[in-house]
Amino acid sequence: MPYRFTTGDVKKIAKRLGLQKIRDKVWSGTDSNGQFLQTYIHDHGDGIQIKTGTAKRQAEQMGFCDLEDMKDFLNNNKRKR
Repeated sequence: MPYRFTTGDVKKIAKRLGLQKIRDKVWSGTDSNGQFLQTYIHDHGDGIQIKTGTAKRQAEQMGFCDLEDMKDFLNNNKRKR
């Protein structure tokens, strides 16, 4: 079963990682380890599900191993990178 994310989930993850909205769709910044991260978030509303392929690309851009790792980070608020 694939992991499903909404636009709101991805924005919440990006904010926890220290990313900021730079332009319309571009979020970038440095994480706690000093690694530069940049991703594109197409905001169609916080409750809109994004496709699995898009989520995989965003997970890679934000430094996660896979979607499971990104979902675990979302669900566990105490987890650090």
